Amino acid sequence: MSIQKYIAYLKTIETGSITRAAAQLGYTQSAVSRMIADLENAWGVTLLTRNRSGIEISSEGLLLLPKLQAICTGYESLNRAVSEMHGLSSGAIRVGTFSSFSSGLLPNIIKSFHEIYPHIDFHLFSGEYEQITVWLRKGLVDCGFVALPAADDLETGFLIQDSLVAVLPQDHPAADAPYYPVELLASEEFINVREEQDHEIAEFLDSLPRKPKIRYESSDDYAILSMVEAGLGVSVIHDLMLMPNRYHVTVKRFDVPAIRDIAIAVKRDTPLSTITQLFVDHTRQWAKRQIFSPSGG
Repeated sequence: MSIQKYIAYLKTIETGSITRAAAQLGYTQSAVSRMIADLENAWGVTLLTRNRSGIEISSEGLLLLPKLQAICTGYESLNRAVSEMHGLSSGAIRVGTFSSFSSGLLPNIIKSFHEIYPHIDFHLFSGEYEQITVWLRKGLVDCGFVALPAADDLETGFLIQDSLVAVLPQDHPAADAPYYPVELLASEEFINVREEQDHEIAEFLDSLPRKPKIRYESSDDYAILSMVEAGLGVSVIHDLMLMPNRYHVTVKRFDVPAIRDIAIAVKRDTPLSTITQLFVDHTRQWAKRQIFSPSGG
């Protein structure tokens, strides 16, 4: 049984809310719910009771609580001992990343890693996949996030799938539609992200039979989202930018899927530092535990 499930349950009891526990641990709400359900199914007990004011620990959970606390305390102590053994009480990792991943998932990955190795510093370098690949080859970053397929001289581990989505004002006629037909882009007031900022969006738009007429253009994803929120037009972005969605916009998947596979990468046949290897392994395990809810309808 994964220790992370015990930690998720204890955090839920501590905060009194699955939502708050998920936020503090860097998981999705559905992932924490699934972990607690897995414990209940495996043990044949009810761990939480629900009422109008929220959730409470059950009588069975109360009996198991001291044992779970002891296990998690021992786990934290073990990790500290291992960290000290490897000299990991301090150190730094250089990470190559791209904007939508940096704003979407990376903060939660770092947060969960810091729960085990709290004194490790992170230096983030933001760029496109090609830049990140060059940085890895030159040893300027220790690891990086890229889209698959990647260059042959990189060793990669798949993490998640990400989609291009339509971003609409909340009062848009298609706001309640199950998806957004790509042909509608040609008739919209379109807010574009500059090609040098995101080649994938440019390639997607170039592949359309009828191209949208660009009314506004920006290299800043957040400025584009704010413009859509203000009702100036529609746009196309990666749904990672909306994990979570902090804007009052409607997000719709296209009738023609536009998907990319995202991976963590290191330079092939190059020895990794202990801390880099731990971060790569941690990131892959973190991604496996997540249940990502699509941003779009």
